[in-house]
Amino acid sequence: MRSIAILSLLFLVFIPAASATPIDGGERRERLEIHSAVLGETRQIIVHLPDGYQEDTGRTYPVLYLTDAEWQFDLIAATMDYHAEWGRIPGHIIVGLFNPERNADLVPVNDPRYPGTGNGDAYLQHVNDEVLPLINERYRTSDVRLLFGHSFGGVMVLNQLLTGPGAFDGYIALGASTWVSDRVLFDRLEAVDPDFGGAALYMAVGETDGGATVPDGELFAERLDALEPQGLDWVFEIRPGENHFTNVPEGLHRAIAFLYPFADQQAELTEIGRERGASAVRDWFAEQDAGLGWRFHPQSMELSLAGFTLGMEGQIDTALALFDELQRRFPENVEVVAVSANALGAAQRFAAAITEIDRAIEMAEEYGHPDSRIEAFRAFRGRLVSRMEAAAQDGN
Repeated sequence: MRSIAILSLLFLVFIPAASATPIDGGERRERLEIHSAVLGETRQIIVHLPDGYQEDTGRTYPVLYLTDAEWQFDLIAATMDYHAEWGRIPGHIIVGLFNPERNADLVPVNDPRYPGTGNGDAYLQHVNDEVLPLINERYRTSDVRLLFGHSFGGVMVLNQLLTGPGAFDGYIALGASTWVSDRVLFDRLEAVDPDFGGAALYMAVGETDGGATVPDGELFAERLDALEPQGLDWVFEIRPGENHFTNVPEGLHRAIAFLYPFADQQAELTEIGRERGASAVRDWFAEQDAGLGWRFHPQSMELSLAGFTLGMEGQIDTALALFDELQRRFPENVEVVAVSANALGAAQRFAAAITEIDRAIEMAEEYGHPDSRIEAFRAFRGRLVSRMEAAAQDGN
């Protein structure tokens, strides 16, 4: 019964802060104009800033660039916000590139079937030489850049990967029309340097995508595999039941999960902690940092629950090592501190638990955490004090 009561207390205290505040992206958007010397015209760009960007002025953010902002910007910005809000990925600056003449912008070689195609290489030069410096100068960007494109936009993404892979760290190509312009991407693949410098690539087509997109996508993946690329973590998928357009929302989700591998972190680290203790927990974080680099984003909610589980099982030092790692990476995450207090309370380290929940209350007040959460923390503190006093009386 005692374990059930403590677990109930955990779920009362540990409710992600994200659930308390709806996402409002409207106030975080800016529209820019950039005159391109490369293209000889003025282009439009839309920028969506992550939640907290204005308040946390010391933080930098990865940037996701996407083509065809006219029709897919809202979907992608909202999806990235949603994943970030639940701690799956870091917050991203989203940069939408408008392509009023998309045939010209996105396809590098003329295809007579599609009027205007053939200016794709110049467009990549515009993005690399003019757009990226503008965004880096105007916003607090980190060194991590992602590039997203669908259909002809996927062609643009793959063209960038094959001609200048170092410009971006992650590439997402959905429904890429690899068949366009007499398979120009195949020709460029054959001539490419097989060392991609540590890039990550997610490609997917819908199972019922029309024309040659599926078979040519498979063939492109086969040719890439035969190249035995170095410094490229990549995957190609044919998504069951999806077509050229429905593949976009699902493909984006799959790409996020590939670029930021968050599955099974909780189960894996719990088992490591059980079997090998605190030092192994620290080693796990170091190994993830070394192996994944920017792609490692610890799942604060799931890993906090792993720490609580370990504490409940009597491995409090292992649990505290885990919480130390999380708090080092998420110094402003109030809920991580609160669950750490829970774990200490479950281990009957009441004085330490009270100190920790006091810190959570102080942080919550400073960062404007929801009042309901602060009241829950205070109620938990009161219960900790009562239990500490009862334990002292039992000891007498």
